Amino acid sequence: MKVLIVGSNGFLGSHVKSILNNEYDYEVLQITGKEQIDVTKYDDLDKYLSKSRPDVVINCAAFVGGISYGYKYPARMLYENSMMAINLYKASQKNKVEKLINPISNCAYPGNLTTYKEDYFFDGPPDDSVYNYGIAKRLYVQLGKSFYQEKNFSSVNVVISNMYGPDDHFDIERSHALGAIIKKVHDANKDNNKEVELWGTGKPIREWLYVKDGAKALINSINLDSGHHFFNVGVEKGISILDLAEIIKEKFGWDGKFVLDTSKPDGVLEKKVDGNSWSRKIKLET
Repeated sequence: MKVLIVGSNGFLGSHVKSILNNEYDYEVLQITGKEQIDVTKYDDLDKYLSKSRPDVVINCAAFVGGISYGYKYPARMLYENSMMAINLYKASQKNKVEKLINPISNCAYPGNLTTYKEDYFFDGPPDDSVYNYGIAKRLYVQLGKSFYQEKNFSSVNVVISNMYGPDDHFDIERSHALGAIIKKVHDANKDNNKEVELWGTGKPIREWLYVKDGAKALINSINLDSGHHFFNVGVEKGISILDLAEIIKEKFGWDGKFVLDTSKPDGVLEKKVDGNSWSRKIKLET
């Protein structure tokens, strides 16, 4: 079986690639990034799929960043991610891919919810702080339903919590809270600075899934029956941003303090998914 990973050089994609290469007997193909194939351009993707003929496509590509990045590039966030979704479904179905597998950010859920259950996915808009990215990610789910109904094309959309782990990126603007705080505390500890600024009140609650667990969830989806599948993967337990920062502070042995910039947005006050029977392997504190 040929398995194509789209976005194989990214944080999640690199772990999917590593696990597939080390633990499975699939032929692994990869689109590393836009410099190889720009998935927002249909003709380029269609041409690649027609030549490579993968059986399964695992899509880990996205234009994504933290809250400030979404405010800075709202049009690009909506357009590029929407075009990726449309092109991946259209080109995969045309080229007889057996299954398309997509990770979906939990920010696509309605912003007024605190615990995310699949039945509530479309029951309100995403939070304003992530609206454009969330709407684009919802498109994957609706395309999955529609393509199976009309064209009998199978796909799996897996809502995954915020992830952490080896090879995370620590760009302040593009990383999620955990990566950004690690970067800030690391730099403060190295430079002997005694203060680190955090956005908002520090009260928002987030859950964090170890990246290898997220990668395994996508890989395990390869063996699901034909159809449109949509489900959550998470740990069902959250931690406040400030408490998370304190854990990171302790790990570094940094003796400074956190300064809360309450003029900056918190985003959604609480986000955690109802993970059903999913079982994580790694705890955050490790």
